[in-house]
Amino acid sequence: MAPSDEAYRQSGGQPAALDERRGGIDAWLDAIVYYGLGQHLLLALPMLWIAFSAVVTPVAVTTSAIISLGVASITIGAFRMGAISVGPPWHRIDDNELGLGPDAGYGFLVRRAAYLNATLGLGTFAGALADTGGGGLVSALLVAGGFAFGAMLSLPSIRALPRAQSVVVRSLYYVVSLAVVAGTTRVLDLSVGMPSAALAFGVVCAFAIFDVGMDLR
Repeated sequence: MAPSDEAYRQSGGQPAALDERRGGIDAWLDAIVYYGLGQHLLLALPMLWIAFSAVVTPVAVTTSAIISLGVASITIGAFRMGAISVGPPWHRIDDNELGLGPDAGYGFLVRRAAYLNATLGLGTFAGALADTGGGGLVSALLVAGGFAFGAMLSLPSIRALPRAQSVVVRSLYYVVSLAVVAGTTRVLDLSVGMPSAALAFGVVCAFAIFDVGMDLR
């Protein structure tokens, strides 16, 4: 049952938007846990699998992944609740009708998945590098959390750019993120990593290609 079902019944059958319950703890929990963390656990599952199957510095990777997930989820929740704004509105995943077109529900989910996977990957493995490089937990918190917060904060503005500029920015972001993940985890070296992790990396690449490709048609 979605967290909003109870609010739906209490409102006499009229759906209550998060904005109508702004400030309540239930609304913040909906925004952060259900829509923020839940969105990540579903759409960024491939990168999560890569992170939690990492054979290189697994403790540092797991710590950074949790930090990145937590900060990104809180930031998404804050956007949904109107607590932060960067000008262009935050595009909610529940604003789309389900459909098969690139800009319909399923297409939008794939495009959001590309960005979330790239953000989780970059934050997780850059944070792990900072941790094992001598900075410890504090550096992991700053790097992983900083990447996650900055990426979520930038997403509405990136999407609002002219199409050509947006494609360039997202392409560079995906290339950097995938390069960091591949270089840190050796995910494509099947003599070291798990075949399923290599497959998950391929899925993330496919998400990124789909996202950029839809704007190059």
